[in-house]
Amino acid sequence: MFKGLRKKASALSLYSQPTRAGGMANDPSSYDKILKQVHDFETAFKAMDYLLDDRTQDGIDLLQEQQKRHVKTESQQPAAIFPLALGVMEFIEATLGFEPEVMERAHQTLSEAEAASMNNVKYNVRYSLGTSHIYPPGTEFQVTNAESTLLNALLMLLQESNGVVESAKALFKLRKAYQTLDSIYKKIKESEPVFNKNLAKLKKEASLQHEGNSANVSTVDLPGYSNQSSRGGSSASLPQDVKLLKNLETVYQMRKSRIEGTSLNDPSQALNVNMYAATSSGESSVSVASAVNSDSGGRPESPRATTLSQNAKFRNPIPSSADDEFDDEDDEFSDASDTFHSFGNLSIPHSMHKSSSLANSQVLDNAESFVSGANSSSISLRNSDQEDNHMHVSTVDEYIHSGVQLCFGILQVVLSLIPPTIGKVLSIVGFRGDRETGLKMLWRTAITSRNIHGELALLCLLVFYDGPIQFIDDGYQLPGQEDANVSEVISIDKKSNISDKELEIILKNPALYTPQLLTKVRGYFPHNALWLLQEGRMLAAQGQLVKAATLMQSFTDNPETKINMQQVEALLIFDRAMLYAFKHDYDEAARDFIYLLDINSWSKSIYLFFAGSCYLEKWRMIKLGMIEVEDREKSLKYYGDQAELYLKKAPTYVPGHGINASNKKGGIGGGNKQMPFDKFLLRKLQHIENCQKKHPKLSFLNCFGTSPIHELIYFWNGYNRMNETELKLTLTLLGYSGAVNSDYSANNNEQNFAKFEENEDEAMIRYLFQSITLRSLNRLSEGVSLLDSHVISKFVTQDSPNMPFKFIKMTYSPYLYPTALYERSMFVWLLRTSKKSANLREAIEESKSWLKKSEMVGDGDYELSNRTGMKIKAAGDRLDQFKTQI
Repeated sequence: MFKGLRKKASALSLYSQPTRAGGMANDPSSYDKILKQVHDFETAFKAMDYLLDDRTQDGIDLLQEQQKRHVKTESQQPAAIFPLALGVMEFIEATLGFEPEVMERAHQTLSEAEAASMNNVKYNVRYSLGTSHIYPPGTEFQVTNAESTLLNALLMLLQESNGVVESAKALFKLRKAYQTLDSIYKKIKESEPVFNKNLAKLKKEASLQHEGNSANVSTVDLPGYSNQSSRGGSSASLPQDVKLLKNLETVYQMRKSRIEGTSLNDPSQALNVNMYAATSSGESSVSVASAVNSDSGGRPESPRATTLSQNAKFRNPIPSSADDEFDDEDDEFSDASDTFHSFGNLSIPHSMHKSSSLANSQVLDNAESFVSGANSSSISLRNSDQEDNHMHVSTVDEYIHSGVQLCFGILQVVLSLIPPTIGKVLSIVGFRGDRETGLKMLWRTAITSRNIHGELALLCLLVFYDGPIQFIDDGYQLPGQEDANVSEVISIDKKSNISDKELEIILKNPALYTPQLLTKVRGYFPHNALWLLQEGRMLAAQGQLVKAATLMQSFTDNPETKINMQQVEALLIFDRAMLYAFKHDYDEAARDFIYLLDINSWSKSIYLFFAGSCYLEKWRMIKLGMIEVEDREKSLKYYGDQAELYLKKAPTYVPGHGINASNKKGGIGGGNKQMPFDKFLLRKLQHIENCQKKHPKLSFLNCFGTSPIHELIYFWNGYNRMNETELKLTLTLLGYSGAVNSDYSANNNEQNFAKFEENEDEAMIRYLFQSITLRSLNRLSEGVSLLDSHVISKFVTQDSPNMPFKFIKMTYSPYLYPTALYERSMFVWLLRTSKKSANLREAIEESKSWLKKSEMVGDGDYELSNRTGMKIKAAGDRLDQFKTQI
């Protein structure tokens, strides 16, 4: 479906260029309406930038003020970009915290944006409001409709409480967005020759005007309008022309400051710059209206603590020889109207801009940036004596290009992640995702776009690669292609163009490239802890848990820093709590989980269960003599009491179960549904209750088998983030509940910490995590032997060559059995590829055979089935990718 993607960068990888001579022209009576729409889009971009800088209320205030102004005009012209901008902001808040009430609010706003977008499409078509010579009227609002639909569907899909039916509804909604985006993407390929020719003509005109020292402003946002006569001094004096030129300059300045990363600065620091002026510091921009800035963004902005430096000029990344290709007698601009027969059949080029590099400056939040060693509170864009094609592009075209590219990329990746249990629905829906295509689109958008779409693309990439859920398993690496073996790394933080060949290199070792983009974005938005959180996650993924936790802790401890968005604070605290758990700093982890009870409504039951599990493990560490305390008995009583308190309180907040859960909503619109981890903790505590009935003399804590904290650490990808010391501690702690003299048990004839005989089900849980720990310690043979003899052999009854695979359907711990086979696949890969004479194709096939068995065992809808299914699918896709590389 995406075979039309180019294999190399071209001029089409820039923005589509509206033409100003020849072709379709707007009626002069529509100029004000068009510029009003362009101004609305720039206002929306600025409002969303406020959110990215943790100044959400400023963004909401800006949208509300502009909406009030729009209403006062009593104009019949819709402004669908405003509800979409608000919906995007609420979507980001919702997906950061997964709080039901926030998700419901975002759902309602995005539904309003869907309807408003279709009304705006009809309006633009009816009045022939052409914002581009490439795209027919209404195209931009087709994209806003697709974006609204997509984000709305993702809200439905990202709820872990969803079953197959709810997921199917979300997928059908995704298809609606998919069809719109697909038609836009396809048609732009047909207009590539037109686009290239128009781009060359625009560059030629700009060059001639520069050589003639012309005093023109950019009219790129107003197709059909010509200010040629203004050079003669006659028509420019007309009130209407003066007003248009002022409005054009206003829009240009708004776009320029946004691209430079200075749009959130104090307005008094802005520059009036003519896009055709030379870059010499002695030449100033032609100022069409000296008071433009006072009318450029609605409400006044608050000055930032750090001043962001300005870019003097933009650079043209295409050599001048590119102009000669179209340097013929025809100086008229071509029109694509003959190519397009309806506004639904369009396509998408790639947006480009000159990226920024971080200058040495004082870090605003006093938190050291460990990712790149660069400070991150101010940016300095490189000066250039060439024009950047980006500045010839209208705001509306920019939105179309980056929006379609982002949304299409997200769609491809999301569809590729659908777990096997839900994947059957895809055959009904009629389409499947292409992960590599989607990731390329996200990378291209993140590298080349300086707007909300570029930053959202980066956020998606960071969550995909470094997030707490394992969407891609780095354990599967081709020999010799590990990050440590890569000698040359592409510099992407200053790129305005990226080829497919370069993207293929990036996809092989993404961890070498995400730090470059993250460092740049932290400079654009120094106030937002969201980007600091992503840096912490990146460090954790590299195994630097101490640095990651220190980075996050120092930020919240600093009295000069403040997190306005509560969802970001909750996410940072949750991630930090998990990092402390990975490090076995259980006091700090429990403290953070308990604090979350006051600031976040995602799941109080899970926060309580996590906190209680941390105290239980600290209690066991004291029992094992792994830590020294002043008063052993007093400490044991304290941690024992805390563990019992929180573990027993946790189920009382489970929806539909506990007495404290009466006001708990379970998803969009309520429904009182339990999340997968609610079911997990209820099952775990039911096991404890059953043990107490069997052993009535045992205390509550002594009825625990394998400590639940190790299961929670696994689900949040902790074993891949621990260093050698932390892994050895984990191996010892897991042995606490082991049977006397059993493999890797802490109990023997001389000391026995366990108070009841370890049953087979609990032993399987313990051995699974001990085998993973051994593998992470590079003790592969020990680990696979443990997994085979103590876990897989307990439920797999036949696994001989040329014989059907057979297993016992066990239910004590539903996630365990497919997970064990998934981990067996990883062992196969590492053992096979560690040999010098490794047959990679055989290693791929054998690893995939274990993944297939994992799918068979895990078939069905059970607690945590989505997470388990995504891990299996991610590994299978990774191995399929290897087939094309060897």
